[in-house]
Amino acid sequence: MTTIVKGEHRKLTLRQRRGRAVNAVADVLRKKLLVPNIYLEPHSHPLAVDVLAVDRAGSGDLHAVQVKLENDFKMEPGKKPANPKAINERNREWWAHFRKKMGEIRGRLMSLPAHYRYLAIEKDSWDSVMGELGDLYSPDGIGRIGIITINDHGEDPPSAEIVITPERFRVDAAKLSKIEKNLINNKKVRPDIRSADLNLRNR
Repeated sequence: MTTIVKGEHRKLTLRQRRGRAVNAVADVLRKKLLVPNIYLEPHSHPLAVDVLAVDRAGSGDLHAVQVKLENDFKMEPGKKPANPKAINERNREWWAHFRKKMGEIRGRLMSLPAHYRYLAIEKDSWDSVMGELGDLYSPDGIGRIGIITINDHGEDPPSAEIVITPERFRVDAAKLSKIEKNLINNKKVRPDIRSADLNLRNR
């Protein structure tokens, strides 16, 4: 991804790309939910996700999003293959790495203590990710992971879209109570986007 600054092309850093994607996802949840409080990259174990939105001004359901960009699936660079056999072997290694990574991502999403869980990916990654992610439903059928695609618009801000609607998961009461105490009801931690701010802006 590149942007144009004063007539020059400038390649964005990985951190900048992730930050723009996080903002795009937050905007989708801001529009979807009734009265959201949104936390960007909250450092709250076990909810250390990229975007956390709490509906109804902090008293409603939790919506947690993990953002995975293309770079998150890369292998450590190795020796450049010198012949077709080595190239094929490297490709097999990459697919094995990718499948393992997708299994880890799915496991992490299934374990999140949030009522609604999403994976946000770049639109260009759709085919490969969805081909390996596996079943989006909880083993007991209560809950389905939602999928958000992030669309690159060059120098304009990226946009995001919910393409697979999530279904509500059950959340362990003890874990939920801990999150409420340490994050949602913690007066020292303020949401990055508050419902009160949105209401004032829309008057």
